[in-house]
Amino acid sequence: MVLSVIKIHDWKKRHLQRAETDFKYNNKERGFIVIKIGDLFKPSRINRKDRPKNLKPEMTKKEMWEELFLHIEFMKELYPDSNGRLCRYCHQPWTYITRKKRRGVLKPRKRGSTHQTNFSIDRLDSNKPYSRGKIIFCCVGCNDRKHDSTPHDWSNFLRVLDEKT
Repeated sequence: MVLSVIKIHDWKKRHLQRAETDFKYNNKERGFIVIKIGDLFKPSRINRKDRPKNLKPEMTKKEMWEELFLHIEFMKELYPDSNGRLCRYCHQPWTYITRKKRRGVLKPRKRGSTHQTNFSIDRLDSNKPYSRGKIIFCCVGCNDRKHDSTPHDWSNFLRVLDEKT
């Protein structure tokens, strides 16, 4: 009996250490982006019944990283004093802040990002899949504001704006 209590205590200690290590990694640039890109390729996300099949990424994870590096270089050219890790829409630096996971807790936590400045990946046209040259690296706030609009919607918005001014 005592031996099993010691084993449980050791397991819990290792479990908590692992959770802390994961949390630190996920709050750094590489860990955060690895998870974001990986999420786009999850079978559970791609095969959802409420999503059209054409939204499966048409590029590999490696190609997505290449696009990110091109974005960073482009933003460095626009803003030479920056590190290039800027939202394409608002040109503000993005962050990599995650919440601590509650391992073993059955009660679900609110989903989604609570940090509007966090890194996000957007499709230029929400009706088309993630593909080379058609993705935008931005902050969660700008991605949320754009949400399900399409380039056709934007032209309509601009037309109405021109008519009103």
